Amino acid sequence: MNFYIKPAAILALSLAFASCSMVKSITGSDKTSSPATATEVNAGKTSAADQREKATPGQLGTKPTREQLTGGQWTVASVGDVTINADEDTPYLNFDSNGRFYASDGCNIINGDYVIKSTGEIDFSNTLSTMKYCPDVEYSALIGSIYSGATKLNVDCKRIGQETYLYLKNEKGNVMMTLRRHNMEFLNGNWRITSCNGKKIDDEEANLFIDIAELKIHGNTGCNFFNGQIYIDPAKSNAIDFSNIGSTRMMCPKIEQEQAILVSLEETASAVAGKNSDTVLLFNSKGKELLTLKKAPLPADDSENN
Repeated sequence: MNFYIKPAAILALSLAFASCSMVKSITGSDKTSSPATATEVNAGKTSAADQREKATPGQLGTKPTREQLTGGQWTVASVGDVTINADEDTPYLNFDSNGRFYASDGCNIINGDYVIKSTGEIDFSNTLSTMKYCPDVEYSALIGSIYSGATKLNVDCKRIGQETYLYLKNEKGNVMMTLRRHNMEFLNGNWRITSCNGKKIDDEEANLFIDIAELKIHGNTGCNFFNGQIYIDPAKSNAIDFSNIGSTRMMCPKIEQEQAILVSLEETASAVAGKNSDTVLLFNSKGKELLTLKKAPLPADDSENN
């Protein structure tokens, strides 16, 4: 499981390393590492790759705004000819609104400055990296070279389904690196659970509140309150996982409904928007529909009426 590292933590770590000899400045002249060969890494996981195939270089989008760049963490999907499907230590890139970026090449932590110009050109500079030795991470040198500032880069952005892709291209228009970010924010909010395993649920007390930013859920089975955590797999399209679900233990006549809802949440592997914007469908890993959710207003805050 991959863990998101907050930019503040990355910066603190980088400053700590700066006091010793384990930090280097990335420049175009650094040739101490051999570039990765054009091979596919961990072949077999094709869901994200299938999405990327729909966005060929001739169909790229438009220059992203600063707000689009800083809207969340980008996962490196490919660099050069290397497709990245790492289960752990997935390389990523974060842009903050103050012109700083924080990244990982799958081995080392990197940070520096960036500027995006009105022409669509993006410049990386003042780049620092830790110097951990990871001979098995064949693409780390390629990723590091992108942030070195040695190559003039342009950037394109395109949304495909529930994912957004960012393309860093050289002056010839060749894609040097592709980054991917999920758009699971459509799950945010309060939802009524209207069906479970194909069985209709007509119960206003059965609800689920999803907070993608905090990666947390809480709700009610119609019997007991529950809460849990969310994990979004950056290597799989539409993937979402609910874990560490705990609930209160009150006995009630709806115990079968409760058990079905809790088991379905634990088995959920993906989520998609329904035909209407106010519905969501949750599926297991085999594509079986587990839960249907319908958008519901937030519960009234009684304190506001006092």
